[in-house]
Amino acid sequence: MKVRITAPKIISLAAVSALALAACGADTEQEDSGAGPSTIQVQTEEPGGDVSSGNDDAVSGSDDSSSDAQVDASPGTWPRTVDLGDQQIEIAEEPARIIAVSAETADMALRLAGPERVIAVPASSQSEASTVPDLASQVEQVLPPGTDPDPEQILAMGPDLVLNTTRHGGEETAGDQLEQTGVPVLNLDPSSFSTPEDIAETLVLLGEALGEEDLAAELSAQFLADIEEIDAEATNSGTRFLALMARGDSIMAMDDSIMLPGMAVRAGAVNAEETIGLTQTRPIDAEMIAVANPDVIFVEDFQGMGLEPFEETLSNPALADVPAVANDRVYLVPMSEASGTSGLNTAAGYRTIVDALNE
Repeated sequence: MKVRITAPKIISLAAVSALALAACGADTEQEDSGAGPSTIQVQTEEPGGDVSSGNDDAVSGSDDSSSDAQVDASPGTWPRTVDLGDQQIEIAEEPARIIAVSAETADMALRLAGPERVIAVPASSQSEASTVPDLASQVEQVLPPGTDPDPEQILAMGPDLVLNTTRHGGEETAGDQLEQTGVPVLNLDPSSFSTPEDIAETLVLLGEALGEEDLAAELSAQFLADIEEIDAEATNSGTRFLALMARGDSIMAMDDSIMLPGMAVRAGAVNAEETIGLTQTRPIDAEMIAVANPDVIFVEDFQGMGLEPFEETLSNPALADVPAVANDRVYLVPMSEASGTSGLNTAAGYRTIVDALNE
């Protein structure tokens, strides 16, 4: 018997909660419970990677090209076919040699299948600044840093499932090449990790692919419940903010499509970059920050670098009277809690953002 699983666009909290309840019911009655929908959507801040166009993380909205999820057989049934966009991925048996090429897929695979079934993760996943370093550190094989994974190296490890995010050209090329080898590959669009809802749905999808439907449904439901609870506490309305990121020697203002500012907008704040004519993620200097005149500045802690890359800019005398600086409202938010790679840790980042805006 084969199972066909299709990745849809966005599921509601109620839908995911229903999945979790079904999973709980299966524990007391029988092993099979219905598997739920799942999704896809975005990011710009990959550990070890470069900044892309700045439109990789849309926190509001979704891609209507995805179809509804359908599960035609019980969890635990193999082989199964996972439909992901126009891909049909045949998985013969429960994967036991999983390679996660990207940090965000590693995060989910480790939470769902554990390090004993994941045989390789990217180097960034084992950093202390990653989402699940304790789990990732138990994986013996590590893919080198960068955005150009080597398909031959991956195949040499003998995977029975490869999880990849096609955020950069090298990852997309590697994913296409791996597909030609016959090894099951899930090439996820970056938009799969764009919003809390997308993260939850992608987790459900991977749960189906890994044979961990019940755990995925439970984690997704709890994650969305946490997000909904914080939504209710987001009483801010109209506070002007900037969200800054550092890459190399450049300080950039992030647009709303990226997770950190997107979550601030979700909480009711207004991105001040638009007042200086910026609509995408672009370099910014002290003079531009002064013109934007934000009430709050969020600073992304990129791979544990903290405030150091921003100190020269934020200490510029031109910012002395900017409300965010004058009132000491500059907040550091770890990349592992508010980015396209933050996964289930995004609830913690959202909590930091909402608490800062509510002060």
